[in-house]
This record gives sequence, structure tokens and C-alpha cells, in this order.
Amino acid sequence: MRQRTPGNPKGFTLIEILVVIVIIGVLLGITLLSPITRSFHSVMQNEASRLESLFYQARDRAMLDNLHYGFSVIDGSEYNWWVLPAESLTWQLLEEAPFKPYVMPETMSLRLESPESSNLLESEDDKPSIVFYRDFQTTPFLLRIIPTDRKQAPISLSTDGLSDLQRVRE
Repeated sequence: MRQRTPGNPKGFTLIEILVVIVIIGVLLGITLLSPITRSFHSVMQNEASRLESLFYQARDRAMLDNLHYGFSVIDGSEYNWWVLPAESLTWQLLEEAPFKPYVMPETMSLRLESPESSNLLESEDDKPSIVFYRDFQTTPFLLRIIPTDRKQAPISLSTDGLSDLQRVRE
């Protein structure tokens, strides 16, 4: 049987226990906050994927239906889809899925620009800012999905009008 010696006490000191508790607290904090930032990142990625898919659908539909389709951003928080029927000279707002008006989540906004000049592509009430022509061409654009209250990098969707859409995390 071992006996205690005054120079070699058994157990932990109070400082050692406090250090372990602090380390566990920091690890728990990192673990609990990680899904919050990851979920916001995934929401931004989902919105970018949704828009990218809709742009390709509009381009393909314009060619198949032999019509012009359009897209416009309103106040950076929502967007609309348009169609220019063959028998008409006025744009009509689409209300059918998947091209119905859509409001962005409050945590992000949209900025639609011309890729050459970085000027905003202003949308008017009765026509779109971007046109998907029936000959597979598109109005050149740069669409930024910008987080409003986080320090995340924006996601950009852009095209020169002839080539496929480019998706870039800035």
C-alpha cells in the first residue's frame, strides 16, 4: 500500500480543473456556433442554385417556346419573371411556378449590374432588366447575392450574353 508523501499529492489542483472547464466551454461554443454559420452558407448556396436553375430554364424555354422571357429585381429584395407573347408587344408578368414572383430571405439581397460598367440594371414596372431571347442569347448581366447582416462573401452569377452562366464566390 502506497502512502501519501507531502511532495507528491494525489488529485488535481483547482487551477487544473478550471483550465479543463474553460477548454471544454470553448470547444462547446465552437461546436454550437458552427451549424449556425454553416446553415446560413447553405441558404445562400441554395438561393444561388435556385436562380441558376431558373436562368437555365428561362433560356431553354425561350428557345423551345419561340418567345422572349425576362427577369427583373425589385428593390434588391424580390424578383419577377416576364414573358413577351408572340402576338403582343407588351411584357406580361408570369405568375406560374417556377417563374412566379419571389421574395428573398431577409438575410440577403440582390444587386443586378451590367458586367461592363458595374452600373445597376434598373427595372421598370412594365418590363424586365434581363431578357432571355429565343435565339439562345441573353442580356449580359452580373447578379450578386449579398448577405445583409453577416460577414459572408457574396455569390455572383454572370454571363456575357453568349456563354453559360458563371457562378463565383467573391
